[in-house]
Amino acid sequence: MEQHADCILSNGAPIGFFGEGNNGSSNSVGMGMQGEVYDFSELSKKRAGYVDQHKAKALGVVSTGLFIQVSGAEAAKFDKYWSDLAKSPGSFNFLGGNCSTHASDSFIYAGILAGGIPGLDTPNNLYLQICTEKKGKCTMLSGYFGFTAYGGGYLVLVETL
Repeated sequence: MEQHADCILSNGAPIGFFGEGNNGSSNSVGMGMQGEVYDFSELSKKRAGYVDQHKAKALGVVSTGLFIQVSGAEAAKFDKYWSDLAKSPGSFNFLGGNCSTHASDSFIYAGILAGGIPGLDTPNNLYLQICTEKKGKCTMLSGYFGFTAYGGGYLVLVETL
């Protein structure tokens, strides 16, 4: 059940939505936390196993990525969603307003997905939705992921299992 939904911007950079503690009693149940958008720099500091291939392998952090064929306009809108969210992330709530909710919202905003996640907002349900709606337009890879600066963006490295 250890699931998390991150995204990859059009330049190859990883990005994700997380809840930060606000020292409140509701944190233990994942409610009312401050939302935070982690870019590559923050992921490297706080979730290195998500972005550093060597650390992922050492820690046993296996990721699954869906690489979706999109238009340039869709990619630009997707990137804009994340840029705007980083400026005003709002709160994180485990039930709605979580990592999957915001990943889904970015796909909807960009016109990549038609609607919200069927059922609960979980990474698995989002994965199933993307596989269904984008059948034939996505490639799945599982393994140890890493990201490295390359040109004006990032190169995604995957050591498959």
